[in-house]
Amino acid sequence: MISIIIPTLNEARYVRKTVLHLLNVATDKSNLEVIIVDAGSTDGTGQTVNDLPVQLYEMPEFALKKHASLNYGAEKAKGEMLLFLDADTLLPKGFDKMILSAFKRPKIIGGAFEFAFDRPDWKLWIISVGNRIRYRFGKVFYGDQAVFLRKKPFDDVGGVPNEPLMETAFLCRRLSKVGKLALLRPGIRTSPRRFQEHGFFKVLWFDLNMFIRFNLGIPVSPYAEKYWSKNLTD
Repeated sequence: MISIIIPTLNEARYVRKTVLHLLNVATDKSNLEVIIVDAGSTDGTGQTVNDLPVQLYEMPEFALKKHASLNYGAEKAKGEMLLFLDADTLLPKGFDKMILSAFKRPKIIGGAFEFAFDRPDWKLWIISVGNRIRYRFGKVFYGDQAVFLRKKPFDDVGGVPNEPLMETAFLCRRLSKVGKLALLRPGIRTSPRRFQEHGFFKVLWFDLNMFIRFNLGIPVSPYAEKYWSKNLTD
C-alpha cells in the first residue's frame, strides 16, 4: 500500500481537485490510502473533502510546522510506502505503478518526480529548468515534487527533520546517506501561485536565498515566519 500524506493549511481552493485527480490517474486505487493532516484551516479546507475517501486529521497545533504534519501523517499511515504531496500538486498518470517500479531498482529507498508548473510561461519555464539542473546534481528534492520513500528508511533516519522551511530537502539529505533516490518521469505539475501572488522576482530572490543558505549550512529557520505569513492564505 502507498500512503499519500497531504499537509494542508487553508487549501480549500486546491485540495479537492488534487485528491480527485490522484484517484483518477492511479493505476490501482485499492492500493492507496489518502491522509490529510490539516493544521488549523479557517477556509473550510476539511469540508471540501468530506465526501471523498480520505482520512482527515484536524491538528491546529501544527500550524507553521509542516514537518509535524508530515510526521503525524506517516505515523498514522498503514502503507509500507509513503508519498508526501502538496495540496496544489498534480501527480502523473500511473504514478503508483511508477513508484512500485522504482523500488525494484537496486538500493532505491525513495525519490521524487520531475518538476513542472501547471501552465506555460517563459519565466516559469526558467524556474523549471533551474530546478531540474539543481536536483540532478544534488538529489535534494523539494516538497512540490511529491517525495516518496519506504517507511522503514524514513523511520531509520528519524522522520522529517524539525525544520520550519525546506523540510523535505533536509529529509532527502538524510536519506541520501542510507540509500539512493530516484527521479521519475513524467513528472508532477504544480501551481505557480506564489510567483503570481507575491511577485516573480521577489519569490525568485527569496528561493535563491534559501537555496544558498541550505547548501552553505546556514540556518533557514529565521525566514520561516516571513514565508508562512505570506503563504497562509494562498
